[in-house]
Amino acid sequence: MKLRTSLAIVALAGIASVACAQSAPVTGRSFTYTASDAQNNDYSTAGSVTLKSVTNVTVDPYLYITGNLSANWVVDGWGVGQDSEVNSIRFYHNETLSLQLAGFANPAKVSGTQTGNQAVTLSGEMQFFNDATKTSLYDSGMVPIAQLNGMFQPSGPSFGSLATGGVMRLDFGRQISLTPDVGPGTYQNVGTITVIRN
Repeated sequence: MKLRTSLAIVALAGIASVACAQSAPVTGRSFTYTASDAQNNDYSTAGSVTLKSVTNVTVDPYLYITGNLSANWVVDGWGVGQDSEVNSIRFYHNETLSLQLAGFANPAKVSGTQTGNQAVTLSGEMQFFNDATKTSLYDSGMVPIAQLNGMFQPSGPSFGSLATGGVMRLDFGRQISLTPDVGPGTYQNVGTITVIRN
């Protein structure tokens, strides 16, 4: 049976925006230009003329997230064992981002035998990078998964678009460890990552 760990990302915006279905992030900046304050006047007898020229630039908020959020293992055999996997998630953004994690715990048995260990030991690591330069921005280290809850708030790191180059990569590593008494069944944990936009 599959071991399924689900993870939801909830994006909170400070301003309301219209959701737009895209199949891929935009490639850098895109521009729309219009001219205004058109002049079509005869100033021949007006003397000195003062013309007002205004430059307006409106930058829309942008956040596009791509990558795999969930980890699914199928485990066969007996005895002691462990496995580690990493999912990469990319955040294309033009705002400062911070994360808030909640609900992460060892996956608990939701179906299967009632004997033996009723949970699988899960550890997690979050490594953040400027994806263009591959520069490391923050590394939580591999810790028991529940320690990630609240790790980034209220004083955790935030990631501005200048530091990330506009593309932040989160490598979310997970490691499961099984003891001989982890028996047949499905084990699951659902954690959430809230992306806070500043």
